[in-house]
Amino acid sequence: MTGMLLCIHPFYANGVTLKATMDAAVEQHPMLKISKMQIDGAQGELKEQSSYAYNPELSVEPQRRRLNGGGSSNDYYVTLSQGIELGGKQKYREQSAQAALEAVKLESDAKYQQVSLNAAKAFVGLYFSKRELAWRNQQTGTLLQLHKALSRQMELGEANQLDVNLSQASLTQAINAEAQAKQMHAMNVSRYVMAVGAGSEIKEIQPELPKLLVGWQPLANPVEIAMNSRPDITARRQRLAQHSAQADLAKAQRIPDVTIGLTAGRESGDKLYSLGISMPIPLFNSHDGAYRAALSQASAQQTELEWFEQRVKLEVQEALYNHATAMNALLALNEVESSPSSTNKIDLAKAAFDAGELNIEELVLHINQILESRINSAATVKQGWLARIHLAEVLGHPEYILQGIQE
Repeated sequence: MTGMLLCIHPFYANGVTLKATMDAAVEQHPMLKISKMQIDGAQGELKEQSSYAYNPELSVEPQRRRLNGGGSSNDYYVTLSQGIELGGKQKYREQSAQAALEAVKLESDAKYQQVSLNAAKAFVGLYFSKRELAWRNQQTGTLLQLHKALSRQMELGEANQLDVNLSQASLTQAINAEAQAKQMHAMNVSRYVMAVGAGSEIKEIQPELPKLLVGWQPLANPVEIAMNSRPDITARRQRLAQHSAQADLAKAQRIPDVTIGLTAGRESGDKLYSLGISMPIPLFNSHDGAYRAALSQASAQQTELEWFEQRVKLEVQEALYNHATAMNALLALNEVESSPSSTNKIDLAKAAFDAGELNIEELVLHINQILESRINSAATVKQGWLARIHLAEVLGHPEYILQGIQE
C-alpha cells in the first residue's frame, strides 16, 4: 500500500482575495444599479413637490350679442386666475419629498453595505467548501486504494473478508460524504456568482483568506457605533420625518386654497374690469379622515423605529457574544495546532500499519479521524470568519472585516 495515502496541500493558484471580491460586488451588482435609479426618481419627485402647485390660468370668452335697439355688439372677456396655497402646504410637500430623497440615499448605502457583506459571506462559504471537497476527494481516493489493495491481498490469502468488509463500509461512507461536499460546493459557487453580481458562471475560483487576528475588537462602544453608523437606522428616521411632514400636509389640506382672478373685457363698447376671489367651502369633505390616516401612519412609523432600534441593540449584544465565543475557539485551536505533531499524520499511521502496530480497523479509524479533524478545524475557522462578518454587519462597518487580519 506504499504511496496510496496522499497528503493534503493548499490549493492557492490564481487566487482571488476577499477584498477583491467585496470590491467587485459593489462595482457591478445589479441591485446597486437599481438603487441609483431609485435615487434619480426621488430627486425628480423632490423637484416636482418643490414646484408651485397651481399654474396661472388664462381664459378667453368672445361673444356676439344682439342689442334690443337693433344691431349687435362684439364683446369679449379675458380672465387671468391664479390659485394660492394656504396653510404651508408647499413647505410640507417639499419637506416630505426631501426626507424621502434622503431615505432613499441611505437605503442605497445600506444596500451597498449588504452587497459587500453578502459577497464576503459567499466568499468564505466558497473557500471552506472547496477545502472540504478537496479533503473529501482525498478521503475517498485513499480509502478506495486501501479497499483495492485489501481485495488483492485477500485473493492472495494475505487478508480476510472482515478487513475487506470494513474497508468497503468506510469507502461507502466516504463516497456519500464526498457527494454531499460536491453538492454543497456547487451551491456555494452559485451563491458566490449571485453575491458578486456576475453575469455568468465563474469557473476555477481559487479563494484566498488571510488569517484572523483573534484579539481584534471595535475601538468604540459597539452599541453607539451601530446606532450612529448604520444607514438603515438613519433611513428609518428619515422615513419618520417624511410621514410627519405628510401628516402636517394632511392637516394643512383642511384649510381651503383660494383662487384670485382678474378679468378684463369689452361689453357693448364699454371696457370692463373685475377682480374675483373664490374659495371652496369644506362642508361635505373637511379632509379630517385623511389627516387622521396620515397621523396614524406617522405614529406607526415612530413605534416601528423605536422597536427597530431596540432590536439593533440586541443584535449587537448577540453578535459581540458570538464573536467572542468564536475568537476563543480559534485561540484554543491555535494553541492545540501549535503543539508539536507529525507533519503528515496519515503517513505516520501508514508507517505504523506497515510495522504491524495498527490493524486495518485502526488504520481506517486513523485516516477518517485525521481528515475529520482537518474538516472540524476548518469549520472552527469558518465560524470565526462568519462571526466577524456578522459583527461588521450589525455595526454597519463592512471594513471591519478586513481590519483584524494578518496578511
